[in-house]
Parts: sequence; C-alpha cells; structure tokens
Amino acid sequence: MNERSFILNRSAVTYDTQMREWLAQYKYRGNERYAPLLIEMMLRVYTLLHREANIHLGNKGSRNSGNIPWSIHAVTSVPVSGERLQERGFNQAEVLAQGLALRIKAPCVRLLERRRHTDKQSFKSRMDRLKDMEGVFGALQDAPDVLWSISRQAVEHTRSQVGTSRIKGPFRILLVDDIYTTGSTINACAQVLRRYESTVEMPIEIYSLTWARS
Repeated sequence: MNERSFILNRSAVTYDTQMREWLAQYKYRGNERYAPLLIEMMLRVYTLLHREANIHLGNKGSRNSGNIPWSIHAVTSVPVSGERLQERGFNQAEVLAQGLALRIKAPCVRLLERRRHTDKQSFKSRMDRLKDMEGVFGALQDAPDVLWSISRQAVEHTRSQVGTSRIKGPFRILLVDDIYTTGSTINACAQVLRRYESTVEMPIEIYSLTWARS
C-alpha cells in the first residue's frame, strides 16, 4: 500500500453498554432523534482530525505543495443490503454521512453497492469476517462520472486558493460507517474506491470515520 492510499480510521466513542443502547435505539428501533446526536459526536472527531492533519502538513513543510490545506473532497458511506434496507427502512451509515457532510460542507455521494447480503459480523471471528467480505462490495455504475466531476471541482477550487495549475492531489474520500470492529468492511470498501485513481487522475487517500469502535 503506497503512502497516498492509506486508510486512517477514527471513531467517536468506545462501544460500551450505554453506546450499544443508543445505537440500538437508532439503528434497530428507528428512533431518528438519535441521529443528530451521533452526527455531532462524529463532527467533533472530524474537527480534531482536520486540525491535526493541517498541523502535520505544516510541520512537514508544505511549501512544495503550495501550502494547500488538508480537506475532504467527498463523503460516502458503507452500503447496506436490500434485505437490511427493507428491514430497517434506512441506511444508518448513509444518514450519518449526509449529516456530517452537510456540517463540513463537502459533497455526500453514493459510490458503493453491496452485491450480496452477509450475516451479522459481530458473531464471527476476524478471519471469517475477512473471508466473508470478499466480493461483497462493488462500485455503482455512475461512480466514475461522480468522482470525475468532484475531482475537477476540487482541482479548480485548489487552483483558486494557491494560484497554481500543478495540482497532483491527493483526492481524499471520507468513508462513514456506524461501527468499526476488525476493519474488514472498511478495507473491502476501500479496495473498490482505490480503483478510481486513474479516473480522478490523482492519488486517492481514504479516511474512515465511524461513530463507535468495538
């Protein structure tokens, strides 16, 4: 994995007994009033990530990159199966992604699809989860066009900020989910998204932000 294709995972809370109940209310019982609270908690973590990333760029001496500030160019979410969507009536990760994207002023787009249903991952070993995730996710048909459009907007915005035509990226995608356990789901989604470096004509960096980490 090259330096610009890494995944940095951040989570807002530890998945303890109280947080488990909150998620159950939101995810399984359809209590939508929990969504703004969860989004606000995730926003705080994103704000810290944003601050740390820009400090890191400054410490590295970003003159060669034109002092381009760190930012997320697109927000997307882990898709659920049709069976889960019918069962719950909504994709809990997508709702969180939409709320977060609105707060950070970044486009929230659907890029991924779940090609087959999987059983609950919480009851499986790490090796079983990794095996179970093989081939589960794919890109939506219009994903290349969506990414191309956003990447061009990002390039034009950066040019206006730094006054240079030499923009080499990276293109940063924030991948949102509710729970991070082994990372098998996030990594499976990231493998699909990384295929589009040639589409956006720049390296892709993938960051994941989850509400809880178990």
